[in-house]
Amino acid sequence: MRTVLRAGAVALAAGSVLFGGAAAAQAAPAGVTVSVNRLILEPGQFGHSGSIRITVKNRTSEPVRGNIAITEPIESTFDQFLGASGCGLGATGDNRTIAYCNLDNAIQPGANGTVTVTFRSPAKPQAFAQAATQSGTVEVAGATAEFATVFRSTSGKLTNPAPYVPDTEPKLAVTAGDVTLTRQQDGTFLGAVPVTVRSNGDAPHRGLGAEIATPAGVNGWPEIFPSEVCVGGGELPVPPGGSSEACSVAGGQIAEGQERTFEWVLTAPADTPIGSLGTGSTLVRLEQGPSQTGGANIATFTITVAE
Repeated sequence: MRTVLRAGAVALAAGSVLFGGAAAAQAAPAGVTVSVNRLILEPGQFGHSGSIRITVKNRTSEPVRGNIAITEPIESTFDQFLGASGCGLGATGDNRTIAYCNLDNAIQPGANGTVTVTFRSPAKPQAFAQAATQSGTVEVAGATAEFATVFRSTSGKLTNPAPYVPDTEPKLAVTAGDVTLTRQQDGTFLGAVPVTVRSNGDAPHRGLGAEIATPAGVNGWPEIFPSEVCVGGGELPVPPGGSSEACSVAGGQIAEGQERTFEWVLTAPADTPIGSLGTGSTLVRLEQGPSQTGGANIATFTITVAE
Protein backbone atom coordinates (compact mmCIF):
# COMPACT_ATOMS: atom_id res chain seq x y z
CA MET A 1 0.00 0.00 0.00
CA ARG A 2 1.46 3.35 -1.03
CA THR A 3 0.54 6.79 0.20
CA VAL A 4 0.01 8.98 -2.84
CA LEU A 5 0.32 12.58 -1.69
CA ARG A 6 2.59 14.17 0.89
CA ALA A 7 5.97 15.82 0.61
CA GLY A 8 7.28 16.42 -2.91
CA ALA A 9 3.88 16.92 -4.52
CA VAL A 10 4.78 20.31 -5.96
CA ALA A 11 8.00 19.05 -7.50
CA LEU A 12 6.21 16.16 -9.17
CA ALA A 13 3.39 18.25 -10.56
CA ALA A 14 5.36 20.05 -13.25
CA GLY A 15 6.67 16.87 -14.87
CA SER A 16 3.36 15.07 -14.63
CA VAL A 17 1.56 17.57 -16.86
CA LEU A 18 3.54 16.32 -19.88
CA PHE A 19 2.93 12.74 -18.83
CA GLY A 20 -0.80 13.41 -18.66
CA GLY A 21 -0.91 15.05 -22.05
CA ALA A 22 0.85 12.08 -23.64
CA ALA A 23 -1.52 9.61 -22.00
CA ALA A 24 -4.59 11.52 -23.11
CA ALA A 25 -3.41 11.54 -26.73
CA GLN A 26 -3.35 7.75 -27.01
CA ALA A 27 -6.24 5.87 -28.58
CA ALA A 28 -7.51 2.83 -26.69
CA PRO A 29 -6.50 -0.39 -28.46
CA ALA A 30 -9.53 -2.42 -29.52
CA GLY A 31 -10.23 -4.88 -26.73
CA VAL A 32 -8.93 -2.80 -23.81
CA THR A 33 -11.67 -1.64 -21.43
CA VAL A 34 -11.66 -0.10 -17.97
CA SER A 35 -14.43 -0.15 -15.36
CA VAL A 36 -14.70 1.24 -11.83
CA ASN A 37 -17.26 1.05 -9.04
CA ARG A 38 -18.99 3.99 -7.41
CA LEU A 39 -16.98 5.52 -4.57
CA ILE A 40 -18.94 5.18 -1.34
CA LEU A 41 -17.44 7.22 1.50
CA GLU A 42 -18.27 5.55 4.78
CA PRO A 43 -18.75 7.67 7.92
CA GLY A 44 -16.28 7.14 10.77
CA GLN A 45 -16.01 8.70 14.20
CA PHE A 46 -14.55 11.67 12.33
CA GLY A 47 -14.60 12.14 8.58
CA HIS A 48 -15.15 9.52 5.89
CA SER A 49 -13.14 6.94 3.99
CA GLY A 50 -13.76 4.64 1.04
CA SER A 51 -12.17 3.02 -1.99
CA ILE A 52 -12.63 2.25 -5.67
CA ARG A 53 -11.54 -0.88 -7.51
CA ILE A 54 -10.43 -0.24 -11.08
CA THR A 55 -10.57 -3.25 -13.41
CA VAL A 56 -8.71 -3.22 -16.72
CA LYS A 57 -9.62 -5.97 -19.20
CA ASN A 58 -7.08 -6.80 -21.88
CA ARG A 59 -8.66 -8.68 -24.77
CA THR A 60 -5.84 -7.84 -27.19
CA SER A 61 -2.85 -9.92 -28.25
CA GLU A 62 -0.30 -7.65 -26.52
CA PRO A 63 0.39 -6.90 -22.82
CA VAL A 64 -0.95 -3.62 -21.43
CA ARG A 65 1.85 -1.80 -19.60
CA GLY A 66 2.62 1.64 -18.30
CA ASN A 67 0.33 4.41 -17.31
CA ILE A 68 -2.88 5.00 -15.41
CA ALA A 69 -4.33 8.48 -14.83
CA ILE A 70 -6.88 9.02 -12.07
CA THR A 71 -8.69 12.26 -11.23
CA GLU A 72 -10.09 12.55 -7.74
CA PRO A 73 -13.78 13.55 -7.54
CA ILE A 74 -13.29 15.85 -4.51
CA GLU A 75 -10.27 18.07 -3.93
CA SER A 76 -7.54 16.67 -1.63
CA THR A 77 -9.16 13.29 -0.96
CA PHE A 78 -6.60 10.88 -2.50
CA ASP A 79 -5.11 8.58 0.15
CA GLN A 80 -3.34 5.42 -1.07
CA PHE A 81 -2.86 3.25 -4.17
CA LEU A 82 -2.50 -0.51 -4.44
CA GLY A 83 -1.44 -1.86 -7.84
CA ALA A 84 0.14 1.36 -9.13
CA SER A 85 3.12 3.45 -8.03
CA GLY A 86 5.62 6.12 -9.10
CA CYS A 87 2.87 8.73 -9.22
CA GLY A 88 3.32 12.26 -10.54
CA LEU A 89 0.73 14.93 -9.91
CA GLY A 90 -1.28 17.36 -11.97
CA ALA A 91 -4.43 19.35 -11.30
CA THR A 92 -7.78 20.18 -12.85
CA GLY A 93 -9.04 23.72 -13.23
CA ASP A 94 -11.01 23.35 -9.98
CA ASN A 95 -7.96 22.13 -7.99
CA ARG A 96 -8.75 18.42 -7.97
CA THR A 97 -5.60 16.32 -8.15
CA ILE A 98 -4.78 14.09 -11.11
CA ALA A 99 -2.45 11.20 -10.23
CA TYR A 100 -0.39 9.86 -13.13
CA CYS A 101 0.98 6.49 -12.05
CA ASN A 102 2.65 3.40 -13.44
CA LEU A 103 0.89 0.06 -13.31
CA ASP A 104 2.86 -2.24 -11.03
CA ASN A 105 2.33 -5.23 -13.32
CA ALA A 106 1.71 -5.67 -17.04
CA ILE A 107 -1.77 -6.98 -17.89
CA GLN A 108 -1.28 -9.99 -20.12
CA PRO A 109 -3.48 -10.80 -23.14
CA GLY A 110 -6.79 -12.25 -21.99
CA ALA A 111 -6.22 -11.20 -18.37
CA ASN A 112 -7.66 -8.58 -16.05
CA GLY A 113 -5.65 -6.17 -13.93
CA THR A 114 -6.83 -4.24 -10.88
CA VAL A 115 -5.84 -1.06 -9.07
CA THR A 116 -7.40 -0.09 -5.75
CA VAL A 117 -7.45 3.56 -4.64
CA THR A 118 -8.51 4.71 -1.19
CA PHE A 119 -9.87 8.16 -0.38
CA ARG A 120 -10.32 10.19 2.81
CA SER A 121 -12.58 13.18 3.40
CA PRO A 122 -12.60 15.46 6.46
CA ALA A 123 -16.36 16.06 6.07
CA LYS A 124 -18.44 15.51 9.21
CA PRO A 125 -20.78 12.48 9.04
CA GLN A 126 -24.37 13.58 8.55
CA ALA A 127 -27.83 12.11 9.08
CA PHE A 128 -28.44 12.40 5.34
CA ALA A 129 -26.54 11.14 2.29
CA GLN A 130 -24.46 13.55 0.19
CA ALA A 131 -23.07 13.33 -3.33
CA ALA A 132 -20.02 14.94 -4.93
CA THR A 133 -20.86 17.43 -7.65
CA GLN A 134 -18.03 16.18 -9.92
CA SER A 135 -17.21 12.69 -11.16
CA GLY A 136 -13.83 11.07 -10.80
CA THR A 137 -12.18 9.69 -13.93
CA VAL A 138 -9.81 6.87 -14.84
CA GLU A 139 -7.76 6.40 -18.01
CA VAL A 140 -5.65 3.36 -18.91
CA ALA A 141 -4.13 2.83 -22.36
CA GLY A 142 -6.62 5.31 -23.81
CA ALA A 143 -9.66 3.55 -22.31
CA THR A 144 -11.66 5.72 -19.89
CA ALA A 145 -14.31 5.45 -17.18
CA GLU A 146 -16.02 7.76 -14.72
CA PHE A 147 -17.17 7.15 -11.16
CA ALA A 148 -19.63 8.96 -8.92
CA THR A 149 -19.11 9.60 -5.19
CA VAL A 150 -21.69 9.31 -2.41
CA PHE A 151 -21.29 9.94 1.32
CA ARG A 152 -23.24 7.34 3.29
CA SER A 153 -25.44 8.81 6.04
CA THR A 154 -24.98 7.92 9.69
CA SER A 155 -28.14 5.79 9.43
CA GLY A 156 -26.70 3.86 6.48
CA LYS A 157 -28.65 5.49 3.65
CA LEU A 158 -27.33 6.38 0.19
CA THR A 159 -30.59 7.52 -1.41
CA ASN A 160 -31.71 11.10 -2.15
CA PRO A 161 -28.27 12.60 -1.53
CA ALA A 162 -27.82 16.33 -1.09
CA PRO A 163 -24.98 18.01 -3.02
CA TYR A 164 -21.73 18.00 -1.05
CA VAL A 165 -20.14 21.46 -0.87
CA PRO A 166 -16.97 21.68 1.26
CA ASP A 167 -15.93 24.78 3.17
CA THR A 168 -13.79 27.26 1.28
CA GLU A 169 -12.00 28.60 4.39
CA PRO A 170 -10.47 26.69 7.31
CA LYS A 171 -12.14 26.76 10.72
CA LEU A 172 -9.26 25.86 13.01
CA ALA A 173 -9.31 26.81 16.69
CA VAL A 174 -5.95 26.75 18.50
CA THR A 175 -5.08 26.93 22.21
CA ALA A 176 -1.61 26.92 23.78
CA GLY A 177 -0.49 26.56 27.39
CA ASP A 178 2.05 28.71 29.19
CA VAL A 179 5.48 27.14 29.65
CA THR A 180 8.05 27.10 32.44
CA LEU A 181 11.61 26.29 31.42
CA THR A 182 13.41 24.39 34.19
CA ARG A 183 17.11 23.74 34.64
CA GLN A 184 18.50 20.47 33.28
CA GLN A 185 21.54 18.45 34.37
CA ASP A 186 23.76 20.25 31.85
CA GLY A 187 22.69 23.64 33.22
CA THR A 188 20.46 24.66 30.33
CA PHE A 189 16.70 25.19 30.59
CA LEU A 190 13.94 23.21 28.90
CA GLY A 191 10.15 23.18 28.76
CA ALA A 192 7.26 22.31 26.43
CA VAL A 193 4.35 24.41 25.13
CA PRO A 194 1.23 22.18 24.83
CA VAL A 195 -0.87 23.03 21.76
CA THR A 196 -4.35 21.80 20.88
CA VAL A 197 -5.95 22.37 17.49
CA ARG A 198 -9.57 21.61 16.68
CA SER A 199 -11.06 21.68 13.20
CA ASN A 200 -14.63 22.91 12.93
CA GLY A 201 -14.77 22.64 9.15
CA ASP A 202 -13.99 20.47 6.13
CA ALA A 203 -11.99 22.75 3.84
CA PRO A 204 -9.80 20.65 1.50
CA HIS A 205 -6.24 19.98 2.68
CA ARG A 206 -3.55 17.31 2.98
CA GLY A 207 -2.33 17.95 6.52
CA LEU A 208 -1.49 20.55 9.14
CA GLY A 209 1.42 22.93 9.48
CA ALA A 210 2.40 24.94 12.55
CA GLU A 211 4.59 27.97 13.21
CA ILE A 212 6.08 29.37 16.40
CA ALA A 213 7.60 32.77 17.19
CA THR A 214 9.61 33.20 20.40
CA PRO A 215 11.24 36.21 22.08
CA ALA A 216 14.91 36.91 22.71
CA GLY A 217 16.47 34.54 25.26
CA VAL A 218 14.90 31.38 23.85
CA ASN A 219 17.17 29.28 21.65
CA GLY A 220 16.28 29.25 17.99
CA TRP A 221 14.96 26.17 16.17
CA PRO A 222 12.70 24.69 18.87
CA GLU A 223 11.62 21.09 18.35
CA ILE A 224 8.08 19.92 17.62
CA PHE A 225 6.81 16.71 19.22
CA PRO A 226 5.82 14.37 17.63
CA SER A 227 8.73 15.29 15.38
CA GLU A 228 8.17 16.33 11.76
CA VAL A 229 9.91 18.26 8.97
CA CYS A 230 10.72 21.88 9.95
CA VAL A 231 11.84 25.00 8.05
CA GLY A 232 12.16 28.69 8.85
CA GLY A 233 8.98 30.56 9.72
CA GLY A 234 7.69 33.74 8.15
CA GLU A 235 4.01 34.28 8.88
CA LEU A 236 3.96 35.24 12.58
CA PRO A 237 5.45 38.56 13.79
CA VAL A 238 8.75 37.88 15.55
CA PRO A 239 9.55 39.72 18.83
CA PRO A 240 12.73 41.86 18.77
CA GLY A 241 15.77 39.60 18.95
CA GLY A 242 13.58 36.49 18.69
CA SER A 243 13.12 33.81 16.06
CA SER A 244 10.48 31.78 14.26
CA GLU A 245 10.14 28.28 12.84
CA ALA A 246 7.53 26.34 10.85
CA CYS A 247 6.94 22.58 10.97
CA SER A 248 4.48 20.00 9.72
CA VAL A 249 2.17 18.52 12.36
CA ALA A 250 2.13 14.73 12.55
CA GLY A 251 -1.12 12.96 11.65
CA GLY A 252 -2.01 14.14 8.15
CA GLN A 253 -5.52 15.35 7.35
CA ILE A 254 -7.69 16.49 10.27
CA ALA A 255 -11.44 15.85 10.07
CA GLU A 256 -14.26 18.18 11.03
CA GLY A 257 -14.85 17.96 14.80
CA GLN A 258 -11.47 16.31 15.44
CA GLU A 259 -8.76 17.56 17.81
CA ARG A 260 -5.00 17.07 17.63
CA THR A 261 -2.31 17.87 20.18
CA PHE A 262 1.43 18.47 19.90
CA GLU A 263 4.18 20.28 21.79
CA TRP A 264 6.79 22.91 21.02
CA VAL A 265 9.93 22.03 23.00
CA LEU A 266 11.82 25.20 23.99
CA THR A 267 15.33 25.56 25.41
CA ALA A 268 17.39 28.44 26.82
CA PRO A 269 21.10 28.82 27.66
CA ALA A 270 22.47 28.07 31.12
CA ASP A 271 23.13 31.75 31.87
CA THR A 272 19.50 32.77 31.24
CA PRO A 273 18.20 34.92 34.17
CA ILE A 274 15.42 33.44 36.29
CA GLY A 275 12.03 35.05 35.66
CA SER A 276 9.86 35.98 32.70
CA LEU A 277 11.22 35.78 29.17
CA GLY A 278 8.13 37.28 27.60
CA THR A 279 5.40 36.05 25.27
CA GLY A 280 5.50 33.71 22.30
CA SER A 281 2.87 32.82 19.72
CA THR A 282 1.94 29.82 17.61
CA LEU A 283 -0.40 29.21 14.70
CA VAL A 284 -1.72 26.15 12.91
CA ARG A 285 -2.65 26.20 9.22
CA LEU A 286 -3.89 23.76 6.63
CA GLU A 287 -1.16 22.29 4.43
CA GLN A 288 -2.02 22.39 0.73
CA GLY A 289 -5.27 24.12 1.64
CA PRO A 290 -6.78 27.62 1.77
CA SER A 291 -5.67 30.31 4.21
CA GLN A 292 -7.58 31.20 7.37
CA THR A 293 -8.61 34.67 8.50
CA GLY A 294 -9.91 35.95 11.81
CA GLY A 295 -7.09 34.74 14.07
CA ALA A 296 -8.78 31.74 15.73
CA ASN A 297 -5.87 29.59 14.56
CA ILE A 298 -3.33 31.70 16.49
CA ALA A 299 -2.60 31.43 20.23
CA THR A 300 -0.15 33.16 22.58
CA PHE A 301 1.68 31.85 25.65
CA THR A 302 4.02 33.16 28.32
CA ILE A 303 7.53 31.83 28.90
CA THR A 304 9.02 31.70 32.41
CA VAL A 305 12.45 30.46 33.53
CA ALA A 306 12.70 28.75 36.92
CA GLU A 307 15.25 26.64 38.81
